Amino acid sequence: MVIRDYFRGHYSITMLSLLGEYPCKLDNKGRFLFPARLRKSLEDVLHQGLVVNRDIYTKCLVFYPQPTWNKISADLEKLNPHNRKHAEFIRFFLNGATEIELDAVGRINLPSHLLEYAEVDLKKSNELVLCGLGQKMELWNKETREKKFNAPDFDFAALAEEVQQDLKKDS
Repeated sequence: MVIRDYFRGHYSITMLSLLGEYPCKLDNKGRFLFPARLRKSLEDVLHQGLVVNRDIYTKCLVFYPQPTWNKISADLEKLNPHNRKHAEFIRFFLNGATEIELDAVGRINLPSHLLEYAEVDLKKSNELVLCGLGQKMELWNKETREKKFNAPDFDFAALAEEVQQDLKKDS
């Protein structure tokens, strides 16, 4: 949601709350219909577009509303491009990042190289799952997601405890 900041004379973004799991089907041109509920949640910022990128940790794609991507870009600008570690991170993180918009029908057309990364093979299956994660969304091949969530490679309860401890340290 965009609100006018009358004290500073500019627009600011309130926290997005993108939630839910939405089954989607990819057509033979690499397009899927963006769920109406997410379009409604993003109605104040969707006209600015979305950025889709590879996830760092898993074989899925991450969609960022443009205001969220702008915050990420601002953080990347703080990195030193002459520091090898920073330069490599910037290079690999931005590799594949693509600005996208919904067409008149509400579909998103995904580049084939990103579909390959997310293990989407139209010859096998066109079923996807789009998941809201607060400020961003993840798009998964349905089969890959089921494998990940049905048999995680970590103990979620232990992870939850560790994350809670981290939050306590930070507050």
